[in-house]
Amino acid sequence: MGKAAVKRHRFILSLFLLSAIAACSPSETAGPEAASTPHYVNDLSKLSANPVAQISNPHAAYEATNQTDSYGHAFQDQPGSKRHVGTDASPAEQQLMNLKAAQFAGFSGSLLDKLWGQVRLRESDDDIVRLKLPDDLQPVVLTATLAPNGKLQEIVIDQRSGKAIVDKLFIDAAKKSIWSNNPPKAAALPNGTYQVRIEGRIENFANTGTRWTFKTYMGIAVL
Repeated sequence: MGKAAVKRHRFILSLFLLSAIAACSPSETAGPEAASTPHYVNDLSKLSANPVAQISNPHAAYEATNQTDSYGHAFQDQPGSKRHVGTDASPAEQQLMNLKAAQFAGFSGSLLDKLWGQVRLRESDDDIVRLKLPDDLQPVVLTATLAPNGKLQEIVIDQRSGKAIVDKLFIDAAKKSIWSNNPPKAAALPNGTYQVRIEGRIENFANTGTRWTFKTYMGIAVL
């Protein structure tokens, strides 16, 4: 084939391809639009015609977005507030039981968190995991006194559960957990000490065949 014939052949092929492309709809030939290059926005006011107002009260904003708590979120600052801790297999519930406990929710919550850590350890002991507990157990009620520096001074048993091993569980856990490095001075009694009342109760929750897990209830009142 001569050079002139080759050029003519290529020209005809080009015309054919152009006509085929022209017959196609835009949706058949055009791919998705290329994404724009990502970039960081450092000036948030550029996102809107209105200027961005600063948060004048961060605490109020936090409270507005934390009206309910779940597995470790902060307590609401009101008596009766509850939060759920633990796991699906070993759930626990903490409660602020009076106005002063709610007023000093950080202090109260810290004590309950430490208490739960110690209770959880003891709930895995071999001497309790095999027990089917009575359904009518009463809460263990303890009153603890802390020195002005937050060190535990005394624990008084105000009410027993009806099962000695459960009483011992909460008493031993409280001895290890009811203390504070920085107790709020405004929560102290006139003599400078702190008193808290602790309530604790456990019930059988799930059985693996040889071992029980428990559901735990803990409450605190600051006196």
